[in-house]
Amino acid sequence: MLTVAEALKLPVFSSSRLVAGKSGIHHEINWVHIVDVPNAEYSYERQGVLLLTSGFGLRDNLDEQAQLIPRLVEKGFAGMVLSIGYAFSKTPDAMLEAANQLNFPIIECPRELLFIDVTEAILERIINRQYALLQESNKIYDQLTELVLQGKDLYALAATLSNVLKRSISIEDPTFRVVATSQYGPIDIARERTIASGRTSPEMAHHLLESGIYNKLLQRMRPTRVPPIPEMGMSMERFVAPIIVDRQIQGYIWIIAGGRPLTELDELAISHGATVAALFLFKEQAVHEAEENLRGDFFEQLLRGQERSTTLQELARRFSYRLNVAHQILLIYGNLKAGGNLHYVEEQLYHWLQENYVTTAFAIRRTDHLVVVYESDQNQIGKQLAERLVKSLSYPACRLLVGVGSVFEHNSPQEAGGIRQSYSQAREAVEIGRALGKTEGVITFDELGLLHWLYYLPPEAHAGNSYLRYVEKLLAYDQTRNSDLTITLEAYLDYGGALTETSQALYIHRNTLLRRLERIQEICLLDLRDPLVRTNLHVALKGYHLRKHPS
Repeated sequence: MLTVAEALKLPVFSSSRLVAGKSGIHHEINWVHIVDVPNAEYSYERQGVLLLTSGFGLRDNLDEQAQLIPRLVEKGFAGMVLSIGYAFSKTPDAMLEAANQLNFPIIECPRELLFIDVTEAILERIINRQYALLQESNKIYDQLTELVLQGKDLYALAATLSNVLKRSISIEDPTFRVVATSQYGPIDIARERTIASGRTSPEMAHHLLESGIYNKLLQRMRPTRVPPIPEMGMSMERFVAPIIVDRQIQGYIWIIAGGRPLTELDELAISHGATVAALFLFKEQAVHEAEENLRGDFFEQLLRGQERSTTLQELARRFSYRLNVAHQILLIYGNLKAGGNLHYVEEQLYHWLQENYVTTAFAIRRTDHLVVVYESDQNQIGKQLAERLVKSLSYPACRLLVGVGSVFEHNSPQEAGGIRQSYSQAREAVEIGRALGKTEGVITFDELGLLHWLYYLPPEAHAGNSYLRYVEKLLAYDQTRNSDLTITLEAYLDYGGALTETSQALYIHRNTLLRRLERIQEICLLDLRDPLVRTNLHVALKGYHLRKHPS
């Protein structure tokens, strides 16, 4: 774009001079606007406007003179050209002082200089630059789309874009795993860590999520500039663009500034790169969906008990699934952020199973979860696999909650009922975990115990429980007084009445905890030292969560 400094070198400004705001001469000029009437609002929607005025509307208003420059800076104006000889013989001191403080360029020009000449000179330069930018952008787009026609992949896309722009490029999936990267010139510590580990660090991912960068991408669906975050080792600015397939974010493409500032061409190029990346992913997904449909059909036949059908036996051979051995169901629920989706969780699951030589597992994606059917003859084996999965694949942008069903024997008379039961158990474990506020980790059906009974308890059984009324009484008290007595009670009971552990979990002092417990006893007229009271309250709290949760 054209800067104020570059504009001053144009022949049209040969008789003009910069009188204030020298530090702001690198402001970009995107348009020009003439205002010369009394009580003007000086309002303009576009950023980077160069204001042309004789100051006629300011001549007799000292307050307006003092307030003008701060208002223009607030509205994003690039600078001002003041024609001398009409309303003013020189720029008012109040305007000069404000312009120097706020780094806002003021250019004085003689009255002989016509604003139409200034407008034509600047707009001609802007339009010519825009045309050149468009031409360069189209060349980049042609180069990138040629990669699709040649059957190349995301690595070729990253390398081509990096070579054209002379900057480092990386492409990530929705869970921040690096799927392609190409380095050109210097990079910062944050990018070095990402490349080394193959993924954006959990700390950085959490920071980006909390800062709203990914929410902005979801809303805008176009490139966003990310300023440096020095405390996270990110000393260089970036552009990030969402890769969108079928109106869903399927990944992100990043461009790193390196040793020079990012430009408008970089922004256009990364937008083209995201479009071409979407073409690559769409092609891959089409192939993957066909395979996924076969897997889904195979799993449905297993659930229906059609193990003697020729079709099922052929599919079992195709997917290396042994019909005559014991299996166990793992149900994976992903708490996804930043536009993530189950497709990429599934893809990572397949990679992880292969890399860890887990050849006896069969994975299927359903509507809102993944299912793993795993060869196992002991319930503990499935739990151990689930724990390894969560440890390896769970991430701030994709926290995994895994439910584990019991082992079922395929050679038993109830073989179809066995797989359905294990699947139902795994789903129940996940739903109970979610109802109790668990977002990550492993829950096995065998460990549910009393929670399994509560899960199936009919509504009329809840209504007759006096301890549930105590819970509702505490909740009402908290709501009217903005207190945390219910949370305190549940934590106290979860930690078995241990005061030290409870106070640490709640981040409160031990004395504060004791005062809250005393208040709970006063409200409910109960003695928390009584083991039976504690048991009943604990069960009532869990029952309340299960009854209120949508699942």
